[in-house]
Amino acid sequence: MSTRKYSTPELKKGKEITSVPKGSSKTIEQAKQTWFVQYMYEGKQIRVKSGLNRFKDPDEKAYEAEVLLRSIKDNLKNGFNPLKPQEFIEALKKEYILLSDAILEFKEYHIKHGSRPKTISTYLSKLNSLSAQYPGILLKDLTTKHLEDFVVHKITNGKFAQDSVKSAKRILNAFFTVMIKLGNTQVNPKIGFDNKIQSHQEVSDKHVPYTDPDLKKVFQYLDNNDKYTAFYARMIYYTCIRPGEIRGLKVKDIDLKKRLITIRASVKKSTTNSKSQTVEIVENFMKELEQLDLENCNPEHFLVGSTTNIVGEVQVGINTPYQKLITSFKNIDKKESLDNPYLKDSEKLQNKGYDLYSFKHTSNIKKYNSGWTLAQIMKANRHTSVSMTELYLKKLGAFTETKHLNVPAI
Repeated sequence: MSTRKYSTPELKKGKEITSVPKGSSKTIEQAKQTWFVQYMYEGKQIRVKSGLNRFKDPDEKAYEAEVLLRSIKDNLKNGFNPLKPQEFIEALKKEYILLSDAILEFKEYHIKHGSRPKTISTYLSKLNSLSAQYPGILLKDLTTKHLEDFVVHKITNGKFAQDSVKSAKRILNAFFTVMIKLGNTQVNPKIGFDNKIQSHQEVSDKHVPYTDPDLKKVFQYLDNNDKYTAFYARMIYYTCIRPGEIRGLKVKDIDLKKRLITIRASVKKSTTNSKSQTVEIVENFMKELEQLDLENCNPEHFLVGSTTNIVGEVQVGINTPYQKLITSFKNIDKKESLDNPYLKDSEKLQNKGYDLYSFKHTSNIKKYNSGWTLAQIMKANRHTSVSMTELYLKKLGAFTETKHLNVPAI
């Protein structure tokens, strides 16, 4: 039994010409008739003209009619339902979606699902780079080899160290997972990616803990020239609250009597649960907070909302604290270069891998070296596992002195 829902489309050229005026021809007169393609679909008669009757030249009209007939046959063969044309149009869009357009849909998907702007930016950095390497390519035409060649190209050009390779593979997998979910593709070309493709380029250090001399140097400069960044840095060091979370804290989140800071769910980095978290205010940081006169501040103002007064009405830009710190590094380096013309680039603060997170790493190393247990450090960082905490201590060896210690006799 046939399951076809439609009859074979036919071109109808109007009534048959029986008489031809002088100076004309049967072909010309037939072209003056109303032409259309006709077929039955699920028992209903369908007629399609699609502007066919705008053409007056017989040859041109015949050509356009043949194109229309073929396209209707092809569309029906590929599942076109003339009773629900929009469904086919949407399916066609997905079938022929460009990689660049698919990336925009991926971005909108993550915005809709509340992903952090920084996370989205990280995704787009790799994906847009992929699109730039294959401009105009359709999503469906991307193969595993395309992805492998993209990563190899970045490695060869010195753009990808091994951590970037891992990040790219993770992002590509996330991208195609979303594309499958949105119905834009049925395959994930990341599956089958050659794991032997690796970068041997040395990974540049980041979030490097400060040495004691550099830490002292930085705070001396900040205390004298940039009290806003000095407060921001000390808050990271004393509380281990993430830089991005500090940016979202409000005056009402600081309870000086109970000595607690509340990190609301809307401020937290993690969005896996809707519970707020609290961080204890240690004595050394209590002194910093008391100087802000928070009791007389608007509780809805942001704790670090003003680069001049610290507390402010409007949340500062996401990159503002970081840029201010880097500017401080440059100013310190500039002064030291004037004092010491032989200062090497590797000895400059801005080239040592220091950033805002470095204050948190430094804090954790100092905690450990002063006797804190891993469990205590884990709690202070609000980590969910000891292994996560250990990542903050991976530079511990570089900051631990052993030459005064003896090895026990055996």
